[in-house]
Amino acid sequence: MTLREKILKTFIVTIREINTHGGPKEFFEKYPVGGMYYSEGDPLLDENGLEMGTATTFEKLNECKKYSKKKLLVCADGAAVRGQTVCCAGQSSLGGSRNLEDAYNLGKCMGMQMNDKGIDWILGPSIDMSFDHLMYLTAISDDPKVTAEIYREVVRGIQDQGVCSTVKHFPGLGTYFVNMHMAPGANNLPFEEWMETYGYTYKEMFKENVMSVMTTHVSLKSYDDEITDGFYPIATYSKKLTTDLLKGELGFKGAVVTDALIMGGMATGDLIAETVQAFKAGADLLLWPPVEAAEKIEELILNGEIPMSRLEDALERIERMENFRARALEAHSYDEPDCKFVDKAMYEIAEHGICQLRNEIGLLPLKQEKYQKVLVVDAAETDGSISNGSVLLQKELQNRGLSVDVKRDIYDVPSRVCWQVDIDKLQNEYDLVIFNLNASFVAEWSVPHMLIWASHLFDKSKKLIVNCRSPYFAVDYFPEDPTFIEMNCELSAETVKMLVERLFGEKEFTGNNLITGYKSAKL
Repeated sequence: MTLREKILKTFIVTIREINTHGGPKEFFEKYPVGGMYYSEGDPLLDENGLEMGTATTFEKLNECKKYSKKKLLVCADGAAVRGQTVCCAGQSSLGGSRNLEDAYNLGKCMGMQMNDKGIDWILGPSIDMSFDHLMYLTAISDDPKVTAEIYREVVRGIQDQGVCSTVKHFPGLGTYFVNMHMAPGANNLPFEEWMETYGYTYKEMFKENVMSVMTTHVSLKSYDDEITDGFYPIATYSKKLTTDLLKGELGFKGAVVTDALIMGGMATGDLIAETVQAFKAGADLLLWPPVEAAEKIEELILNGEIPMSRLEDALERIERMENFRARALEAHSYDEPDCKFVDKAMYEIAEHGICQLRNEIGLLPLKQEKYQKVLVVDAAETDGSISNGSVLLQKELQNRGLSVDVKRDIYDVPSRVCWQVDIDKLQNEYDLVIFNLNASFVAEWSVPHMLIWASHLFDKSKKLIVNCRSPYFAVDYFPEDPTFIEMNCELSAETVKMLVERLFGEKEFTGNNLITGYKSAKL
């Protein structure tokens, strides 16, 4: 390989990058990149019908593979096995379940999903922890031992299917409320505490021979405090965090991949300079870079500003991933993708994770003859319309012969549930009020905010909270509500059935609270 070809081996591009350079045939002729990112979903098309986002079709993925001069290392955040119908379980369900068989099976499902689409490498799981009440993330626990124990099984399940696994987002989300998609994030723990929590979980993942770690646009000022332009350096740009800490002190031997190099948390307006800096810091695989950055990296290697050893280190680590995948494919040391297995596992994981957090006044199990008329209050993030989860819950309850209304709009008088004058009337009209709480956060004067305010005016003896998001909502916004369910997953056609079966006592709640109190008790 030429020096330029070696550099391009570290580039993982999107379909947008390919199409803005002439399409698959022309692109791979000129830019023999090492890998491609694949995303399912509705592609973002330009006026000529070309994909200009990250999503593309399975057919276009195979076209790109065809025109690449060498085998592409294809990665994805997720995909579905063809024929799969159940998609209700997420990582949060594992925190509720705390079942190691569930964890392994979720990893196995993820591996099968990748193999079904010919994808070599999954950008998951996320092993972040929930220490900050406002943090936007999916986390299964605030306890590093619980997190590590479960995710070791997930990683093992993925890699037993011959698929490379990634743990992320180094140095760890969950201590600071800023979402790194929008602006630079931070991990605010003192370094000793960081080592006991995030450092511990990463070292546990390395025991499973995890193939890759994703760094993200988050600082760790307790380790790298060299302020530049008023900011602590994010891991994406920090040699101390990527090379000295992750590869050095923690001893990671696999490949380091950046988080997407277009996020608001690291974007300075110069994508080429950002890509170069990430490579210099120690990233081995560059996610969504402009291909023109390869020329700049080549220039800096030739003039000695970037040592050749930096590129050699990257290529060795990438080769480790490639060899792992090649051995698995050659030996066929994995199970054939099985949509029935995936459906069953997803259903069971979600079911095991549903938690009855409080039943302090014995409202549950519900007696059908007592609760004939039910109000579902849709306190979910939507465009203003009733959420699909509330509609599904309404239908499931109606199938049992109950009279069920769904209300949401705080201004439309016929469906208003916000003001006390309305609530006084509703108290007498309904036997039971179920609040479907599904919001990333509670913003001032947003619909969820107003409806959460209203919820406290309802009679607690006939009120039930069903929460689908942050495990901190129970203590932050509903500390005195005696009946509270943590779904630890979204409301879907499958999970509303699980929920209603448990509300009426036909099945048991087996899930756990994601918040253990580890940090306040241990640190």
